[in-house]
Amino acid sequence: MLKNRIIVICMTVICFLSSGANAADSSNALNAIVTSNATMVAQYVLSQTTGHTRKKARIAIIIDDIGNKRADADAFALSEKVTFSILPHTPFSTQFSEFSFHQGREVMLHMPMESLHGEALGEGAILASMYPDEVEMAMLRALESVPHAIGVNNHMGSKLTQITLQMNAVMEVLNNNRLYFIDSRTTKFSKAHQIARQHGVYSATRHVFLDHFANEAFLEKQFSQMLRKARRNGSVIGIAHPYPVTIEFLKKKLDDLPDDIELISVSEYLNIQNESFMSAPRLAKENRLKQENDSQTSAIAPE
Repeated sequence: MLKNRIIVICMTVICFLSSGANAADSSNALNAIVTSNATMVAQYVLSQTTGHTRKKARIAIIIDDIGNKRADADAFALSEKVTFSILPHTPFSTQFSEFSFHQGREVMLHMPMESLHGEALGEGAILASMYPDEVEMAMLRALESVPHAIGVNNHMGSKLTQITLQMNAVMEVLNNNRLYFIDSRTTKFSKAHQIARQHGVYSATRHVFLDHFANEAFLEKQFSQMLRKARRNGSVIGIAHPYPVTIEFLKKKLDDLPDDIELISVSEYLNIQNESFMSAPRLAKENRLKQENDSQTSAIAPE
């Protein structure tokens, strides 16, 4: 074997050096041996590295805020590995959720939660003034409007994700229905990820916002940062929005990813982080069975 021959060469060099030869002769002999066998040594090193494919870094991308506009349907041109997080009670909540399911795309509920800045949140938002049973009702109603959702992340929520009482109620619903939670981290003070884990909810946090500023230069900067983080940490989650510039940018980038980068769904990300994770949400299963039994349901693409 090549490996054994290299060992013999090394032992020969050691024996020669220990035989008492003068320094000049030793140096000349060593150079001759190394030079004559350089190709063989290189072949051995190459054989040890090429036989093992380097593990790819993984990126999971979530497109938030889906469902308000018909134009959001342009995002369906993106890879089916891209996960859609759909706003509840919007004009296209249910239609886009159902089409995503038939497309084989993973669906999340993008749940509106109260922010510190008083932004308009739309129908069905969770507020800091709500009692736990009101939070539970709001969550269940929102999930009804986004069938096939297997996970949830927060829309806004810089205020609510800091409050234990309401977040406990959110995580109770998720735990009862075997849904996962992704903390969008709209504030560094968020308790959401920690509370999710306390309730046994599989959870992760967003690493990069790709389009906080919706222009190509910022997207390029953030996408590069996401790839660097993925290479360093193994896998990351990025969040973007259905802006036209973002969709066109991601089409190009995801069609031409570097060889060491792999696009995955959010469930696949959680499978990497948690060996026991299995995506088997109760509500999504019930919605799927209901749809299969409903002859009026059509798997048409969004108009």
